[in-house]
Amino acid sequence: MSIVVDLAELEQALTRHPTAYLLLPGDERPHVGEVELFMRGGVLVLAAPGRTARRVVPERPAVTLLLPPAEPGGYALVVDGEATLVGEELHVEPGHAVLHRRPRADSPPSATGCDNDCQPLS
Repeated sequence: MSIVVDLAELEQALTRHPTAYLLLPGDERPHVGEVELFMRGGVLVLAAPGRTARRVVPERPAVTLLLPPAEPGGYALVVDGEATLVGEELHVEPGHAVLHRRPRADSPPSATGCDNDCQPLS
């Protein structure tokens, strides 16, 4: 189940997720690394991207940031975007963001007709 996050509210949503992972395409398999990030002017900024990100992003800029829930049963924040290297930083222009979690068997159906508390994506 997913709930769309308005990109204007993304900075506030980040404050509820203390950990972030950068997912990017690798040479033979996807690559995942824990990162620190913040927002500046509507752009997600990673101050110290790793070697793989520096090598891969110029040719394959589509990335995903996964921010796990801070509490059990909470929503993970998933942000898709386009990354660019700017000096020593990696900048990610967010294109889409959702709060996501697996359906819970003990939740009632929602008013939208979805199981549990999901929201249809438009």
